[in-house]
Amino acid sequence: MPVRILVVNRSTNLADQLRTACSDLAGGVDVVACERVGAAGDAVAQDGPFDIVMAGPSMGTRAGLERMASLTEQAAGAVLLLAFSQRPEASLREIIRTGAVDLIQLPASDDALARSVHRASSIASSRQGAGQLAGRDDGSAILKPSEHGRVFTITSATGGCGKTFFSTNLAYVLAKWSGGRVCIIDLDLQFGEVATALRLRPKYTIHDALDRDDESEEDFRDQIEDYLVTHETGIHLLAAPRSPEEADRIEPPDVTRVIEAVRRRFDYVIVDTPTALTEVVLAALDLSDVLYVLGTLDLPSVRNMSVFLGTLDKLRIPSENVRLVLNKAEEDVGIELDQVRRLFPKEFESVLPYSREVSRSINLGMPIVASVPDSEVSVRLIDGVRTLLPPEQQAMIPEASGRGKSGLRRLLSRP
Repeated sequence: MPVRILVVNRSTNLADQLRTACSDLAGGVDVVACERVGAAGDAVAQDGPFDIVMAGPSMGTRAGLERMASLTEQAAGAVLLLAFSQRPEASLREIIRTGAVDLIQLPASDDALARSVHRASSIASSRQGAGQLAGRDDGSAILKPSEHGRVFTITSATGGCGKTFFSTNLAYVLAKWSGGRVCIIDLDLQFGEVATALRLRPKYTIHDALDRDDESEEDFRDQIEDYLVTHETGIHLLAAPRSPEEADRIEPPDVTRVIEAVRRRFDYVIVDTPTALTEVVLAALDLSDVLYVLGTLDLPSVRNMSVFLGTLDKLRIPSENVRLVLNKAEEDVGIELDQVRRLFPKEFESVLPYSREVSRSINLGMPIVASVPDSEVSVRLIDGVRTLLPPEQQAMIPEASGRGKSGLRRLLSRP
């Protein structure tokens, strides 16, 4: 049987070198490259089992190390190797906590890589022999990844695009028609507004959850729900800190811990972010299954959305995981919707009209999809996100067709 290796890195260079360096290894190697950190868990579940998980240079941050520690828990029995070009931005304690059996200094020779893989393979074999992995029909090991909920992150390159409005309404749609548990994490740490938009008064915040002194990650995950507040619709919320001072104490590894804890207890996790690609937001992007990018029908927003999408491409976030939403669309504002559509090869998942009912729903603390489900904005929003649900649950949602009468409605309905 070949030694199976999962390489987590934002380029394939390390995986390519491994295939060459280990070609003479007894039994050969099967190297799987995962260029998106957030998809590493899916790679373990779908392409596993793996004998070795290798973290490449792009994981040499505190958030990256936190993610690898979590991943090796999921890939039970797999051996972790770290391959970095410089010392990780973390303490020795944080590096040790990943459970890695070797730290490879890059650039490394083919011989050095092969020796490290050989040692790690021997450790993996001994773990299998000790019964730490279940057997497959062919006698090899099989991984048992932890189940976790899907993560949807809501972003924009310009302020005022309606991220909080979209987050709360997406959460309601998923809670109402999926039958699953939904939690919003307000990651706009400085000036989060989700609690205000839902008229909630949370007793605790994300800062309080992280400020506790847990003996283990398992304890932290078990207690995370104690820090949530629940809306009357059933939506749960982990609120933003009370002050900018508390927000400044939260770092990327903390965000990784929180999202991992919440996604293990909820079917859907909605992450509402600030208008900036900070390290904290990047930590959330790494764990996201779907990324919604919001914009409005004005030139600054359209331009910034284009720049934002180019940045996501450089970060190697797959375009199929990115969905565009144009919010607050109006007629006769000096820019035509068709002009904007031609600028983006990727179709808009939703085009939502401007509506005063949205402001009214926020003042009432109720998502507009719940308070005015027949409004045009509700119908369009539901129609745009219905594909997130399984087919049998999609069938329960009213269709949007046949609702349009006004000129704007006909405009929004164009393919």
